[in-house]
Amino acid sequence: MGYHIMVNLKADRKQLGSLKMYNDSGALVFGPKQALGRSEYDTSWSQPNGHTPTGVYTAKISGPMPQTSDNEYSFGPSKYIEMDPVSGNALIAKQNGRTGLWIHGGAPAVAGATSYPLRPTHGCVRLSNNDQASLIYVLSTLGGGVGKVTISEV
Repeated sequence: MGYHIMVNLKADRKQLGSLKMYNDSGALVFGPKQALGRSEYDTSWSQPNGHTPTGVYTAKISGPMPQTSDNEYSFGPSKYIEMDPVSGNALIAKQNGRTGLWIHGGAPAVAGATSYPLRPTHGCVRLSNNDQASLIYVLSTLGGGVGKVTISEV
């Protein structure tokens, strides 16, 4: 696989985690950047729209979403990373019907919110819009293609 994105999320999902990306030689090429894998509903990874499940995923660049005000708010203007669960809680979640697990941007949280500046999602990993655009740019310079995402809880 051409790249490896590593996301470390806090056990207390209200706290910000981090995202780093490595090239196929193992060199750090992006990050660390703030990331959030918290459910808007503050529910378990095993529930629909719950916290982002830990585990290993295959990954590819997709999108961007059609530019509507709702999509801009939810996902941001950039392409996103579509993740397909391979192992760990991620695979269990997939077997239980979880879909649409991505890494994407979106509008920031309001100042003073628990996870400011990042807003919770429905189970995805959120980056700031600027960080998402930079991640997609770096991935594109590496040739895009299929990569690997590992999501851990620390």
